[in-house]
Amino acid sequence: MKKVVFLSDYILKTLSRYLEYESEFFDISQIESALLGDINADIVVIFLKRGVHNLKELKSLLKEFRKRNKAKILISNFFDEFLDISYSQNMDEYKKLIEENLYLENFIEEISDLNVINLFKLVNKFGIETLINKKNLYLFQTPFTKKGFEIVAKEIDEKIKLFFTKRKKVLVLDADNTLWGGIVGEDGVDGIKIDENYPGILYKKFQANLKELLKSGIVLTLVSKNNFEDVKEVFDKKDMPLKWDDFLIKKINWLPKSENIKSIANEINVGLDSLLFIDDNPFEIEEVKTSIGVDGILVNEDNILDILDDVRLKAITLTKEDKEKLNQYKAEQKRSEVLKSVSSIDEFIKSLNIEINYWINNKEHLKRITQLINKTNQFNLTTKRYSESEVEEMMNKYKVFSFQVKDRFGDMGIVSVVIVKNKEIDTFLMSCRVLGRKIENQIMDIVEKEVGLPLYATYIKSPKNSQVENLYEKLGFKLIEKSENIKKYVKDKK
Repeated sequence: MKKVVFLSDYILKTLSRYLEYESEFFDISQIESALLGDINADIVVIFLKRGVHNLKELKSLLKEFRKRNKAKILISNFFDEFLDISYSQNMDEYKKLIEENLYLENFIEEISDLNVINLFKLVNKFGIETLINKKNLYLFQTPFTKKGFEIVAKEIDEKIKLFFTKRKKVLVLDADNTLWGGIVGEDGVDGIKIDENYPGILYKKFQANLKELLKSGIVLTLVSKNNFEDVKEVFDKKDMPLKWDDFLIKKINWLPKSENIKSIANEINVGLDSLLFIDDNPFEIEEVKTSIGVDGILVNEDNILDILDDVRLKAITLTKEDKEKLNQYKAEQKRSEVLKSVSSIDEFIKSLNIEINYWINNKEHLKRITQLINKTNQFNLTTKRYSESEVEEMMNKYKVFSFQVKDRFGDMGIVSVVIVKNKEIDTFLMSCRVLGRKIENQIMDIVEKEVGLPLYATYIKSPKNSQVENLYEKLGFKLIEKSENIKKYVKDKK
């Protein structure tokens, strides 16, 4: 069970009733002094009272704490209520409040493994009367109502899960009664519902929300048991938030949906565990889950505006690579077309005009490096997982390489990481998007140039990395030790 330590300007012990974690509560108003000491916890949760702390000094203190402690950090932002004297005065007060909360947002970028508990959002969503007990706030330093404690505890639980949840890469969407109301094959294009009236407005808002997910890096695909021409006609004739080209892959046919979804995963080279399926039919959800193990969400008019509020679709921060995901996959489709037209892999690689850039201990790449470390399985020689704070610590001690790959179709971003501790390769991984292009040879040449020989390396077998089991031999390393699941190597000469 994870241990959560609370540092707060309020008395919050009631939260422990609603959280399934081992909880410890420091005395109130001890935030700074506690952060200067040793805290034994998996997660540190900090609740701030507005106007009490110098936020610049608090940020510096948290940075020092991060150097000494690997605990995840959750910190609350601010809520407030203002006397209604005039609109302009109220707006001035809210601007100041928002500026303070925006300053806290910068903590996420500057301090690893930190996220914000958005009390400002909760107060606006549920209302201050629902969330805050003003009498108890001033009399007992206990801010929340009974319902408020439940809401805040749920928010804390979700934020904690977000630290440990792998974000889905691909949404697979049904069409009829999912992207719009009605069945296009029966109701016709003019009969389906997606407009400003109920229930069409629900589907329009749902598509707008999907568009935001698309911007955040989650790829949209379409799987529908339908006539292709009917579905295409909807996109051609209806003014909808989502456009035809917003979907990377469209599988519109009468095959089992599990078969189509498996094909999508193969086409964009992602694991089935990276997909999430949304459909209005319980049979289809169960068929996909049973056949290929892909999670599904059953959608209807009652939940359609809530189902995307799912921790599996959220991120603490978004990297440049996340935001460019759709363009990167479209570029990959173009590369696949080129591959089909050439006579050999060498000719294909040469045609790409590949360019590799690299950095050592670049903290601007910290979040992307951590993301790759914790999601890359196939081309990963040791499959070691590290938190953002652990990667940052290694940057201060060792050499953490980040590699960017470009070719004539576009920038694939940071796609490879190598961590060298002294003279030993601790981590060597590459995104599956750049496999099969002999990039690993160039990467190892760069590492050898920067680190020098001899260079030591280890391969640790995992359920998914068998394709790189003999990689070090191919790169000129000599096997010096072998057991059932581990091989150790050295390279001491060119």
